Amino acid sequence: MTAPPQGVEVDQIEFPAGKIRFYRAGSSGPAIVLLHGGGPDNAMLAWRHAIGVLAADHRVFAPDLPGQGGSMPWRGSANQRTFEEVLRWLLDAWRVPDAVLVGLSMGGSIAAGFALRNPQRVRGLVLVDSTGMQHKMPHHFLTYALLRTRFAGPLAAKLLRLNRSFARLALTRGFFAGAQAVPDLESIVDEVVAEAGARGSVFADWHADAVDRRAMRINHLPHLDRIQCPVMVIHGERDAIVPVSAARDAADAIPGSSLRVISGAGHWPNREKPNEFNALLREFVNAH
Repeated sequence: MTAPPQGVEVDQIEFPAGKIRFYRAGSSGPAIVLLHGGGPDNAMLAWRHAIGVLAADHRVFAPDLPGQGGSMPWRGSANQRTFEEVLRWLLDAWRVPDAVLVGLSMGGSIAAGFALRNPQRVRGLVLVDSTGMQHKMPHHFLTYALLRTRFAGPLAAKLLRLNRSFARLALTRGFFAGAQAVPDLESIVDEVVAEAGARGSVFADWHADAVDRRAMRINHLPHLDRIQCPVMVIHGERDAIVPVSAARDAADAIPGSSLRVISGAGHWPNREKPNEFNALLREFVNAH
């Protein structure tokens, strides 16, 4: 486990299906919950540069989602509904009646789904390069086919673990825009390699559950008009995984939401342009 920043505490809660490791910082103020993405991601990888910034005047919680990071092993499927239930359990355990949810990629889908089912527990919502907001993915059938094979996810994880150059290339081409140097790229490579090696696959259960042959099984877009809390949609201009058009569609569907596109950023603007990203987060949470 990579050490968290100074002032960030690590704890865990045991559930029947397994433990959930989480990070917390800040002793007062409204609660913020940070939800990371799927695949080779975890709470500290996603939110290393954000958690301390937000903790200045908020209580911040960042769990490793089931089956990722320190929340392994997890017995049973870790799909959208499981994640939403675990989030509800965690809020109860933390004695947090409501919170601002910030979700990256798969975490955005979890946050949106939770807000739709539990509106009274969500004060605000930040969707960052969120999946689950479109009818189809780019190269949809190829993605579906890869998810249905038994070897694609483990093979990619093995390549990441054994070949650092491959890991660096996969990050710069897939998760980052590649137009400029990424701060602490080598540390990110270390963290991604460790996560992929521990999980044994670059895919999460969520991906297999979400992607059907012809369209997305998990698609919140038709229901987003029911979200009434304040919402900011943040998206990397050059995201190669979720096109910026999906963010525009989501923002258009949510009443009163705002869209912020980070120029020159890819799928992980939180690590590619952390200062710009954190400024947008601070702007939103301080306003709400």
